[in-house]
Amino acid sequence: MTTETILILALFALRMNGSAMAFRGSTFPFVSRESSPSSSPLRVASSAWATSDDRLASSTKTFTGNDLASDPSRRPKAKAPLVDSTLLRFLSEQKNKRSDLLEDETYKPYASEAITIETPSSGKRDLEVDYPTFASQALSSIEDTPQSAITDISPINGQSSVKSNENQSWLSQYNAQRVTLKLQALGVESEAANKVGKIVQDYVLARITRRRIRKFLQERDAMWESGVAVSDDRSGMNDNISSAAASKFDIDAVISVMTEYGLTGTDIAAILSHTPSLAMMTARKNSDNENMTEQKSFTLEDTLEKAFVGLLGDTLKLRRYDARKVLRACPGLLTSKGSASAEQVVKLMVSLGSSTSSIARDKSSLPTLLSRSPALIFRLVAFLSSAQLKVPLDAIGPILRQKQSAEMLNAVAPLRSPITLEGQDEKYTGNNPTHSETTPDVLSYLKVDDTMRQQKIEEGYRSMEAVADVLRRNAGIRDFRKILSSYPHAFFVNVTNVVSVTNYLREEVGMTKDDLAKTIQTYPTLLDQDVAKISAIIDFLISIEVNEDELPSILRSFPATLTLDIDKNMIPVVEFLRGIGVRNIGRFVTRLPPVLGYSVEDDLIPKWEFLKEVSQFDYFEVTRFPAYFSYPLERVIKMRYDYLRECKQIPIQLVRVDDVLRFGDRDFATEIALDDDNGATFAKFVEERSGSLKSSMRNRRKRNKRP
Repeated sequence: MTTETILILALFALRMNGSAMAFRGSTFPFVSRESSPSSSPLRVASSAWATSDDRLASSTKTFTGNDLASDPSRRPKAKAPLVDSTLLRFLSEQKNKRSDLLEDETYKPYASEAITIETPSSGKRDLEVDYPTFASQALSSIEDTPQSAITDISPINGQSSVKSNENQSWLSQYNAQRVTLKLQALGVESEAANKVGKIVQDYVLARITRRRIRKFLQERDAMWESGVAVSDDRSGMNDNISSAAASKFDIDAVISVMTEYGLTGTDIAAILSHTPSLAMMTARKNSDNENMTEQKSFTLEDTLEKAFVGLLGDTLKLRRYDARKVLRACPGLLTSKGSASAEQVVKLMVSLGSSTSSIARDKSSLPTLLSRSPALIFRLVAFLSSAQLKVPLDAIGPILRQKQSAEMLNAVAPLRSPITLEGQDEKYTGNNPTHSETTPDVLSYLKVDDTMRQQKIEEGYRSMEAVADVLRRNAGIRDFRKILSSYPHAFFVNVTNVVSVTNYLREEVGMTKDDLAKTIQTYPTLLDQDVAKISAIIDFLISIEVNEDELPSILRSFPATLTLDIDKNMIPVVEFLRGIGVRNIGRFVTRLPPVLGYSVEDDLIPKWEFLKEVSQFDYFEVTRFPAYFSYPLERVIKMRYDYLRECKQIPIQLVRVDDVLRFGDRDFATEIALDDDNGATFAKFVEERSGSLKSSMRNRRKRNKRP
């Protein structure tokens, strides 16, 4: 036995001894309590109930038999135990029945039924199947069923009630095998259809089980409050729903409505995989009962008309094919809340300076944007436009729409993961999650997921506020628009690292606040660099004789220099320059700082070889004009030398390199090539040569792709 084990046992014995001593001195009546792991979420729930001020605990006063007979209201009520063993047994029973249903592959068929599905291509298609029913003891009505539609529930300690076949039949339609066959009839592959069938069945089971747990807790609390002992008999928890309530659930009608709106079997399978709740949604409004309360909610037909036709088609002007792709990738868009939320997001983005065409342009990120909470996006807008960041409202929309803003949105406006049974999302693994220690059903009941999500949001805002405050104080930045547009991740960098980087550049390198502000706004990736790496780069620049006084101007103009790798980028360039005869490397780098990031094999060597062909004094030219290495070889350097040699017959060896390259196209044609047509001839030459160049490059890429 290890030392840790002995220590744990000793602490446990000490705690039990203290509890026994306290009990002996107590005047409370004895209530048996069973032990349970303190980390169980069920203990948290029971403890929270037991410690609440609801006056359910017995009084310390001792009652006599005459007192109880004369005044029954003074009878001491049953105390709520810290750990309710009845609740634990009830949950264990539900879990075991659910496990048996999910794991048992030998189902007893309930009835034979011919499934008829209408497809646009093949018309009606009938499949004769025997589909199983759900275990009647493990299921009850779903959480959205009106209380008025549920018949009287027998007491907890009453006799067992038997469900009628009528109440079982509505639930059988959600059986995995039956859903699978319906999707296969629509052309869905067997494996995908089977996965979706399991997701739908498992979602229904989870939804019903949550309902049963809530009802059990309500009845248990009522028993404790009334002073009635809670029985171990759980058979009275079976509830029935009326025929009217059961008629609302029709997965055949749900699939039929989707096909009527042009969705294919693949679309339906994808939608049900990430939003299985649609399978239990009312498909159409009942014209005979339009005035009934239960008909006031949105139907699937309403949400399809609102989201698919209205928002995606009419507002965003998406093609039908693209709109279907969005539905396949956007969880919850066809729910009443999801469609209303997506509509609010689009209206908010338009008010922030984004057009509907720009929103619809990036179709890959559109489903994610439509799935976000409009309230959380509005909070982010309020933060960005506040006195801390001062971003104009009309600039926030384009910032949020770009891809690089996804990290910021994920931090402060995270998506809710679509939960099917056992917490499975669209990436269904097929594992049986009933073996997990804490199922997502319990986490959802205790609101653990929402709490963690809110904590993540608050941490994101604290990080953004801290980084903005440091940049405002240390670097004097007032306009954060450029940083948000180019690198929003800068606001989630470790604030300690931001402080270290800004302090080093100001104190060690000698940059002013204005230089530092311009450097960070131009290249905010710098904030994510390690100070030790920056220091090593500064030391290397000094070692190649770069003047320390020139460092601030070099870094202000080319801040990417501080992100280069010394061994992979800088040293090979320095060796190349020395190899072609450059003696003063520091001066050469000061005049062309980006040269340290150029590729020796792809940039420097080809340009140097071409310069030796067209110039008699190559070393002199490159030393006098280092910027030669910064011009594109094919598009600019070769194009102009070929024009002088082929079209103008000018001896190119006598022309200075800086004269050929430092002018724009029009000035080059008039000043160097001496054209009198304002550059029209040279422009035509460039267009023809560029076309042939692009064609040759495409052919080269095709040859490289061939095996």
